[in-house]
Amino acid sequence: MRITEAISYRNMLAGVESLNDKLEQANEEVSSGKKLLNLRDSPAESAENLQLNNQLGQLDQYQSNSDASSFYLQVTDSSLNSLYNLVTSVYSQGSAAASNFNDANARASYAADIRSQLGQALSLANTQVRGRYIFAGSKVTAPAFTAAGDTMTYQGDDDVNTVNIGEGLQVHENVAGSAVFSPVFTAISGLLSAIDSGDQGAMQTALSQFSGTLATVNNVRSQLGVDLASVQNSATARQAEQTDIQQRQSTISSADMAVALTQVTQTQTALQAALSVGAVLGKQNLFDYLG
Repeated sequence: MRITEAISYRNMLAGVESLNDKLEQANEEVSSGKKLLNLRDSPAESAENLQLNNQLGQLDQYQSNSDASSFYLQVTDSSLNSLYNLVTSVYSQGSAAASNFNDANARASYAADIRSQLGQALSLANTQVRGRYIFAGSKVTAPAFTAAGDTMTYQGDDDVNTVNIGEGLQVHENVAGSAVFSPVFTAISGLLSAIDSGDQGAMQTALSQFSGTLATVNNVRSQLGVDLASVQNSATARQAEQTDIQQRQSTISSADMAVALTQVTQTQTALQAALSVGAVLGKQNLFDYLG
């Protein structure tokens, strides 16, 4: 075989190999429905797809944070709703005790009921979910309050945990018990002391504190409502962003099936032609060129 023909034969083999690669890629696109099968397919689009995957991962983290914060906020709000009802009941009992201050037996009965409700309030203050005491500030591994008689002592701190639920968006996950429960315990303890001593004036003074404690509970619940609304609104925005990213990923990575099938057919035709030429070249020898 002449040198020029040998070069042609090698070129033919390289062409066949290239066509085989193209056919393999086209078949993979048809079978997978994806056109970005390898980084070499399109470095720029592959890099963009990787960035989009990272963004989706961040959105998934925000979703996880939102789910957790929503859970803790709802448990906190439910606990404070129960606390509000308890304080209202204690106020009613205290008012009745103040009206019947001359009846020692009645006062003792009211005091017993109020102490029972104080115990319930303590249980709410030491609410524990998922291994966390939600009213202990950042000291979530220990109960928020301890009891000594009618006196409740806060042993948490005033730190409030926050969590990221979106780009530049944070919400609180809990409420420091000192801000909402301590005033309640002070008011109830003062009321009990006054009832035990039969001091009507002290009872009225203690009862006057309850409107402030109830307002505090309501204010804290209002902030919880704001945070819960932020969680819900962020979920809507996050879902829209996820949809946009997924649509962009589909645009850059999904194969056009009509184009891919045409590519398969064309490549098969070109490969068959190249193999036919190779068959002819393979049959030629030195005598074909000597005449």
